[in-house]
Amino acid sequence: TNMRLGKIPLVIRMPVLVSQNFDVEGGIVNGSTGILKKVRYTVNDEKQCVLRSCIVEINQSSDDALPNLHPHDIPIIEDSVEL
Repeated sequence: TNMRLGKIPLVIRMPVLVSQNFDVEGGIVNGSTGILKKVRYTVNDEKQCVLRSCIVEINQSSDDALPNLHPHDIPIIEDSVEL
């Protein structure tokens, strides 16, 4: 959909569902499930936490780890849109 959530609670160890094909060769596809491991955010002028990135463990993903991450740990970065 074109609708985006304004706020969503994020809790470490909560389940996460991938809703689009992100890295087909790496096994991160629509329907993949994972566990939220880490959240990185900033605080804006209104004292709101703004998500910048998070780490999700997806066991179905490739064993190839990115630098400074464990195997199956996938970085998810913010999605921004200019209007």
